[in-house]
Amino acid sequence: MKPKLFTRIACAVLGACCALPFAAHATLGQNASTVDADQTRLRAVAHQASAQGAYSVHALTLPSGTQVREYVAANGIVFGVAWDGPTLPDLKAMLGASFETYVAASATRRGVPLAVSNSDLVVFSSGHLRAFTGYAYLPQAVPAGVDVSVIQ
Repeated sequence: MKPKLFTRIACAVLGACCALPFAAHATLGQNASTVDADQTRLRAVAHQASAQGAYSVHALTLPSGTQVREYVAANGIVFGVAWDGPTLPDLKAMLGASFETYVAASATRRGVPLAVSNSDLVVFSSGHLRAFTGYAYLPQAVPAGVDVSVIQ
């Protein structure tokens, strides 16, 4: 397959995945207050938030069955998100201002899984229909002393 054609196909798939109706999530780098708004808007089931010292984890289950975990620092800023389930979440909504960085980096990436890693953004997304998994975080927003491997 020609590289330009493959890139176009990859961009089309990424765009289609972002247009799925079951978007959820607090936006990276934004205030955690969006977690409650997401629950109501998406008719998602929120689970008890768990405190882990320097951060807390808010979990949502979408009507599709996809699980979304939002990692919130003590200052109230979302520094990471993770997902797994039958549908891919709305990455544009999850990544917010970082989405364009993700699209630009993933356009040059071939194959699956999709991975972006730089000083501003780390994203890993893999899977196939009815079995998606991934995570994203802002390296500079991760609280001191927190190992990024907890974002999963």
